[in-house]
Amino acid sequence: MVVRKYFFLFFLVLFFVSFAVATPVARPSTSGKLHVVGTELHDEHGNVVVLKGASTHGLTWFPQFVNNKLFKQLSTEWNANLIRLAMYSKDYVEGDRKKNMEILRKGVEYAIANDMYVIVDWHVLEDQNPNVYLAEAISFFNEMAREYANVPNVIFEICNEPNGDCTWEDIKEYAHVVIPVIRRHKPDALIVIGTPNYAREIQYPAEDPLPFDNVMYSFHFYATSHTYVFRAKLRNVMKRGTPIFITESGLCEESGDGKIDFENVRIWYSLIDSLHISYTIWNLSNKEEESSMIRDDSRAVEYLTDGDLTISGRFAKALFQGKPIDQITLEYSAIENFKILARSKPHKVWLMFAGPLFIFLFLCLALEKYRKRSKNKIIRSYDDLLKYSTDEAAKKFNKSPAKVIFGDMFLLFSTLCTLVYLCWRVSCSIPYAYGWIAVVGSFLLLVVEVLGFFESFVHYGGLLKLRDHPLPKIADEEFPDVDIFISTYNEPVELLRKTIIGCKHMEYPDKSKVHICLCDDNRRPEMRALAEELGVIYFDRPDNKGAKAGNLNAALARTNSPYVVTFDADMIPQRKFLLKTIPYFVDAERINASLPKERRRALGFVQTPQSFYTPDVFQHNLYAERVVPNEQDYFYDVIEVAKTSTNSVIYGGSNTILSRKALEDIGGFYTKSITEDFATGMLIESAGYVSLGLSEPLASGVAPSTFQEHVQQRTRWGRGVIATARQLKFLRNHKLDVSQKMSYLNSVLYWFSPIKNLIYLISPLMFAVFCIPIFKCTLVDLALFWLPMHILQILALRVTSQGKISAQWSGIYETSVMPFLLMPVVKEVFGITLSKFKVTKKEKVSVRRVIDKRSLLPFAVLLVLTLAGIVHMTYMMVAFEYIGILAVLFWLVRNSYYLTMCLFLGFGRDSDSENVKVFAADLVALHKGDGKLVEGVTTKLTEHSVDVFVDEVDVLYLGEQVELGISTDNKDLNVKGTVVSIHHSCNPKVPSVYTVEILDFAGQKDEFVQMLYDRIPTLPQRLRFGDEYIRNLWKNLGWRIFRT
Repeated sequence: MVVRKYFFLFFLVLFFVSFAVATPVARPSTSGKLHVVGTELHDEHGNVVVLKGASTHGLTWFPQFVNNKLFKQLSTEWNANLIRLAMYSKDYVEGDRKKNMEILRKGVEYAIANDMYVIVDWHVLEDQNPNVYLAEAISFFNEMAREYANVPNVIFEICNEPNGDCTWEDIKEYAHVVIPVIRRHKPDALIVIGTPNYAREIQYPAEDPLPFDNVMYSFHFYATSHTYVFRAKLRNVMKRGTPIFITESGLCEESGDGKIDFENVRIWYSLIDSLHISYTIWNLSNKEEESSMIRDDSRAVEYLTDGDLTISGRFAKALFQGKPIDQITLEYSAIENFKILARSKPHKVWLMFAGPLFIFLFLCLALEKYRKRSKNKIIRSYDDLLKYSTDEAAKKFNKSPAKVIFGDMFLLFSTLCTLVYLCWRVSCSIPYAYGWIAVVGSFLLLVVEVLGFFESFVHYGGLLKLRDHPLPKIADEEFPDVDIFISTYNEPVELLRKTIIGCKHMEYPDKSKVHICLCDDNRRPEMRALAEELGVIYFDRPDNKGAKAGNLNAALARTNSPYVVTFDADMIPQRKFLLKTIPYFVDAERINASLPKERRRALGFVQTPQSFYTPDVFQHNLYAERVVPNEQDYFYDVIEVAKTSTNSVIYGGSNTILSRKALEDIGGFYTKSITEDFATGMLIESAGYVSLGLSEPLASGVAPSTFQEHVQQRTRWGRGVIATARQLKFLRNHKLDVSQKMSYLNSVLYWFSPIKNLIYLISPLMFAVFCIPIFKCTLVDLALFWLPMHILQILALRVTSQGKISAQWSGIYETSVMPFLLMPVVKEVFGITLSKFKVTKKEKVSVRRVIDKRSLLPFAVLLVLTLAGIVHMTYMMVAFEYIGILAVLFWLVRNSYYLTMCLFLGFGRDSDSENVKVFAADLVALHKGDGKLVEGVTTKLTEHSVDVFVDEVDVLYLGEQVELGISTDNKDLNVKGTVVSIHHSCNPKVPSVYTVEILDFAGQKDEFVQMLYDRIPTLPQRLRFGDEYIRNLWKNLGWRIFRT
């Protein structure tokens, strides 16, 4: 009997278990209309119903996931019998209402077609109180209830998450208006009513329920944030007979993100299953947050594999399929853990990257210091050679490490911030979810950022330790013979005259040791005549083989001085040129003489800056000749000097002193490249010689006068450097050390900046114009990872540039040549080498500007696209309060500034007839015809006139003949001229400035020219304080519009 009883109980349990397993989920086709009985949902047959399904994200945010195939998969494969369609109330009211309703209707129809119940959710969130958009809610529910009055599938959620100051009384007031609207069309409609504080305060409807039948109250929870307190509240409310529908739940934190607490997840969903509560899980999208069911890098839209699902998605799928909760495996991979941390706690990711990187960089710095100390007897550069000098100035130089320590620390933290940023870029910012174009674009941007980091690291690594090298003292008899090579091809006679005059006036203890050679590569009779007139050596040759390098080699073969100076045709040296350069060679010889033979490192060449006495195209065309230094000053005055420490100074082709022995050791000037100077310098350094860069300008010449000439010059330099690097294979050259190779590699990579700048210009346009994001981040990410790096880079430029350049002008310089260097650089990479080139013109600039419309086209197109992007981003920020696009907007505005300035550059500017203006204050004595002496000071000098400021009022009249005595620190000159202009001040008591046209140089024309150019050019040598973006933009607009 007992056996029979247990046998019967066993089959009874087996029957109920099999019934429970076999019982299908409720479907509209079989269960029909739903109604509330107590705390439970029942179908039209009186059976208890539990609905389970997914909630979409905002319909207008992720409309791609509202499609029939995906809903079919949810219904059949996932076994979900519910879908919630979230219509954000604010999007409905302020957005495209017709489009929003179209998406919603599609969602309802797809749910009906796939036999699922569907919640039409009026998603209150930012508006907080549902009464804010009451009129729109009435219209919305009236339309939906009328349209689906006879459809059992549709459930209405009349207010998603009332929050802020919204009370239960506010919600009741709203419900009393909206529910009758729905019931007018659908009397038996199932309606879910939101509760205060993001649908968490369900005790209020339990205490004060609404007087409507067939209603339930919504409760929302996120398992990781809402623990036992909320579960206890739910149990208590259910015990009091209040029907609850969990219209939104999640596994993660209440923010929708953050790491999931799996234990709390199991407890929660076990509880709501035991209470027979219907629910949805948030959310069916690929938004980059932990609550999303679809991976952010998934492109799947119509069918989701397990590989497309997040942990939330895999859990929801298993739950809907009826798998027991304790059998659902929830476990994070290391990558998933990291991605959650990056999204929810980015500051911890910053520390995670920064800690190991700091230790690594600090160890590298310590090891480098140790290596240098252990190998301090190896002479690798002029700085190392200087350690053995007995000169007092050199000893002082060697005992000033403070700047080096500062440079090391600054470089350490700058490198740290940049590496942290790059680690974050690689691991967190690639937009895999937006298609291959976005991913490729992001990787291209990443590549140029990595190259930019390498360039900056090498660049600032030298600049932050920059020091000027003291001039050694040597006796007069120690000055050796020097050959001066002035190379020319097609430059005008007057230009060469000034250069030769400058060379003849160079001071030297024994001028018979200075041999000036005019190296004419065009065999012109007028050049021979000029050389004879000025008493210098004339060289020509029967052909032009090897171009400039061949010309110099021909001169080298016909001379024998131990040192050679090379000047371009326009470069006029100052009289102290030789006195401030030759002593370095003599001192280097003395130091080497005191060292063992195996440790000697002779000085191969000294490079002085190439400065310019005429404004460059940027100074002139952009009305900046009183504001900004010459564009090349930063390279020659700062970068070249810094390269001394790594023995990688670049030979610039002019204003250079070279050792004849060094030239002979490498076979003379390199002739197989159009940038023979770059190649020659590299070969000298790889032959074991050290090089030195000086910061003081000692010779000046003519800058390219038009934008076209500037581009032509840069194209030749860029292609030549790339071709030379390929020919010499310097990275395989074992005679160059690592620091030299890195420095030269940096110089080569610089010429790829057109590609880099094109990517920087296009990147923000991809999102702003074409809606393709190539960079995935938040404002917090930018503040943590990008901003410190950006600030340190700006500071590094300010600290190291010595006022020669700024981020603003660097952007203008690089953007201006980008469209024109792009293809030449690409051609050179593929071996399509430029073998011939045009010599940069040195003639006087034209008075009237010439606009090259073709050069304006790329800037105009990019500017139009950029402005369109600015308008679009501004609209998004204002209309949708989308603050996250501020970074893109900043990028676009900056680029639009650069492009606008490049357009101004291309438009050009008229110039006056005087190409050379020297703004200097030299003492002047004016002798009038009546014998009266008037003393004054020059304000401006040209080759034909002098502007004089005097202390007295009305002392000269227009047309008056005067004799001028001009006093400088080394010479007095007397010339005669006529007053041709008087510049009156606004105040009649303030003296005027008189312009005197020189009519008679009294046989001192050459001396006057020498006096004019024997100085550092009076154009700006440093950026003027207050040079700003807006000021420069307004000044250009003002001059071009109001003073046309």
